[in-house]
Amino acid sequence: MIPKFFRPRLIRSGQPEWDWEQFPLDDPRIPEGILERIRAMAGPGWAVCFTDTPQGGEWWLIDRDGELIEAFWLED
Repeated sequence: MIPKFFRPRLIRSGQPEWDWEQFPLDDPRIPEGILERIRAMAGPGWAVCFTDTPQGGEWWLIDRDGELIEAFWLED
């Protein structure tokens, strides 16, 4: 286990009411740093889903079959 003082501090990157909402890849609510990484990986028909967490939220890249490909978050 990584000691708490070595863990990156996550930055809130979405609203709690967006929990499980899907966003198109061109949605301006997706933070730019995350969007750049998502665009580099995404395929046709893929989407982004926001998941609210106590740490600040994660953005999930989901393929056209609804499978989770990767999770992204912002670090301080």
